[in-house]
Amino acid sequence: MHMNILPRVQVQNLHDHERCHRDAPQTQPQPRRRGHIQKLKRAVDLTTFIAPTPIHFPGDGTADGRQSIYLSAGIQKHLRKIFDYLRDKDSQLSRTKFERFLIHEQGEEAPKLERDFYKFEQFLEEWWMRFGLEAEKPSPLSEKDLTKPLSNYFISSSHNTYLSGNQLAGKSSADAYRKVLRRGCRCIEIDVWNGDSPSSTPDLVARSRSKPEHARHLSGSSWHSAAATWKDAIEEKIEQTGRALLGEKKPRSRAPSFTSQNAPSTDAFGKDDTNDSGIFSVKDSSSSLDPSVLAEQLERTSTRQSFKTTEPIVMHGYTLTRPVGFREVCKAVRETAFETSNLPIIVSLEVHAELEQQDLMVQIMKEEWAGVLVEEPFVNCPLDRMPRLDQLLGKILVKVKKPPRPDAPAPMATLAPVATIDDGDSCSEDERGSSSSIKKAKVLIGEPLGALGIYTHSEHFKSFESAAAKIPSHIFSVSESRILELHQTKTQELFRHNMNYFMRAFPKGLRFDSSNLDPSLFWRKGVQMVALNWQSTDEAMMLNDGMFSGEHGWVLKPPGYRSDDLSTSQADAISHRTLMLRITVLAGQHIPLPEGAGSANGHTRSFRPFVKCELHVEKPEERSSGSIIDGNGRALDDFKQKTVSGKTDHPDFGSTKNLLEFIGVPKVVEQLSFVRFKIEDGASRIPIHRDPFAGWACIRLDRLRTGYRFIHLKDPKGNPTKGVLLVRVDKVLS
Repeated sequence: MHMNILPRVQVQNLHDHERCHRDAPQTQPQPRRRGHIQKLKRAVDLTTFIAPTPIHFPGDGTADGRQSIYLSAGIQKHLRKIFDYLRDKDSQLSRTKFERFLIHEQGEEAPKLERDFYKFEQFLEEWWMRFGLEAEKPSPLSEKDLTKPLSNYFISSSHNTYLSGNQLAGKSSADAYRKVLRRGCRCIEIDVWNGDSPSSTPDLVARSRSKPEHARHLSGSSWHSAAATWKDAIEEKIEQTGRALLGEKKPRSRAPSFTSQNAPSTDAFGKDDTNDSGIFSVKDSSSSLDPSVLAEQLERTSTRQSFKTTEPIVMHGYTLTRPVGFREVCKAVRETAFETSNLPIIVSLEVHAELEQQDLMVQIMKEEWAGVLVEEPFVNCPLDRMPRLDQLLGKILVKVKKPPRPDAPAPMATLAPVATIDDGDSCSEDERGSSSSIKKAKVLIGEPLGALGIYTHSEHFKSFESAAAKIPSHIFSVSESRILELHQTKTQELFRHNMNYFMRAFPKGLRFDSSNLDPSLFWRKGVQMVALNWQSTDEAMMLNDGMFSGEHGWVLKPPGYRSDDLSTSQADAISHRTLMLRITVLAGQHIPLPEGAGSANGHTRSFRPFVKCELHVEKPEERSSGSIIDGNGRALDDFKQKTVSGKTDHPDFGSTKNLLEFIGVPKVVEQLSFVRFKIEDGASRIPIHRDPFAGWACIRLDRLRTGYRFIHLKDPKGNPTKGVLLVRVDKVLS
C-alpha cells in the first residue's frame, strides 16, 4: 500500500508568549519596542519548533500512569499525518484499518490488536511498543544457528588491534582491545616481540662500561622499541621547553604506562630531567643521537614501565609505535572477552619473539586465560574436522603457526632484515613486515606455542592444491591485493576453498594511514575474516558495522557459501534477484553535529544537514572474474543518491527532493548487500576545508525493514548517538 500523505497539519502547540499576548489588552506597541517583540517572537518560535516535545502514553503502570517519549515537531507532524490518513473521516482509528496498515505497510505478520478504536497517542504507543519502528531487523542470539562448522561464518575481525592511530607512529594500547571487543569484534590481532631479555640490553650495558671508547648498539629485539621511546622523549622535551618559555606549570605526562622510581636530575631549565611518567627527557639533540646515550637512557626507562621488561611486548615492529606489555593485553582480553557475548574469540598471533620469550607467552596466556583457552582438542571434536560454533562457546582460540617438521630445514631465527624485496602480496602477514618494504626473516615457532594452534593454525599460502590447503584447521592470511588477483586468475578455486576452510584478508602494507579495504568484496568471495583497522571510521568500517550489527561478531554465510552446498563459484552460489528500493527521508532529531556547526551557546540554526545514500551491491565484474577496483584502488560504485538540505539538528525534510531511488538493480544478493547513509552539512563555512561529515548508519539489505522506520545514527568516530532519521522504506525483490 502506497500512502499519499494528506496536506500538512498545522502545529497544535501555542507558545505561552503568544497566549499571553492574545489575552492581554490590545495596545499598539511603540515602534522601538515593536522590533524587539518581533525578534523575541521569532526566537521563541524557532526554539519551540526545534526542541523535541513529549507525547504521553496513557497507561504503563508507573505512579502517574503515564509514559512520555520526546519527538521533534517534524517527526510528530509526519506521524500525525499517517494517523490522520488512516482514520480518514473517523475521529479515531479503527482496529481493522490499523491492522491493515501494519500488514501491508509495515510488513508485520498477522498482528492481533485488542482495542476497537485508537486515539493518536494510543496508536503510537501500540505501534512503538509492540511492533517497533527500528529500520534494522533484530537478530537475537537465541535465534542464531550455531550448529555449523566455524568456517561457515563471517567473523568480525580487526587488524593491528593494539594501535590507536596510524601504522607508523600510533600508540599501542591494551584499552584498544577492550574497545573493539565491546563493539563486537571476535577476531583480534596481537603482534608480539621480545621484551628486554637478560641476554640483550644489560649485556650491552656491561660491554659499554668495560669499553667506553666503543659506542653501544641496541639489539635487533629492542631497537624499534627504543626508537618509539626516544620519539616520545623528544616530543615531551619539545612540550616541556614550550611550557618553560610560556611560564606554564608542567602537567602530568600523556603516557600513563610509565611510573617514576628513580631520583630525578635537573635539566637546563632547572626542571626535572625525568618527567612525571618516568620517560627520560632529551637534553640536546646532538647527544641524543649517540647510540650509547640512547641505550643508557633506554636502560633507565626499562625498569619503570608498567609491564615487566623481561616479558614479551606488543607493538608494530620497525616503526615508532609505543609498546604495551603482552600480559597487559591478555588481561584486557580476558576482562572483556565475553562481556557482551559468549561466542568464541580467535586471537591471531603475529610472532616475532624468540623461543625463550615464546615460552613466556604460553605461560602468560595459560595464566590469564585459564578456563577459557582452548589448549587441546575436544574429545567429541577430533582434528580431522572443523568444530561447530556451539562447541566453542566462551572459548578463546589461538591462531599461530605450527612448528616446522623435524625433517624440514630450520628457518633463520634472527629478526634482522635481509635485503629481499617484498611485494606485500606473495606471503602471509605473519611472514612480512606490514609497514616495511623489505622482507623479514622467518621466526622459528617453538613446540609449546605452536601446540596452541589447534583448530586455527596459520599456514603460508602457496596454492590451493598444496597439502596444507586441505588441513581442516588451517587459515591462510592473504593480503587484499593478492586475493583480488586470485579472483581474476583462480576464481572457482578461491571460492571453493573458502566454502570449506578459513581465509583471512588483511590491508596491504601501503595503508600507512590506517585506511581499509572494502570488506564486502571479500565476503562475497567467501572470506571469513576481513581484518580492518578499527581506529578509522571509514566506509569499510561502516560496512563492517552493517554486517555485524547486533550479530555478536559471527554471521552465518548465506546458502550457497557453506561447506555442505554444491556451488562452484560466486556467480552460481545464490539466487540473484532484481531490486526496487525507494527511501523517503521525512525528518530527524538530534542529528550529530560536524565540527564547527554549532555556536558556543549550543545554537544549531546554521546547520544544514542533508542525507547521502549509497547502495553497495555485487557488480557484474565480480561475477565475470573482471577487475573490481578503479585506477585509484577503490571499489566501483554507481548507486548514490542524496536529499536536499534540511535545517538545524532537528530537520524536517518536507516532501521535496527527499526521495532516494534505486530502481531495477539486477542480480542482487540481499544478504551480502548494504544501504549506507551519511549525513553531511550543506552550509558553507570557514575554513572551507572543514569536514562536513556529521553522522552515519549502515544496514544490511536483508535486515532493512519496510514501512515507516527510525534509522539510528552514529557519530564520525563510530559512537552511538541520540540522532535518528524518520524514513519510509519501500523494498521489493523479484
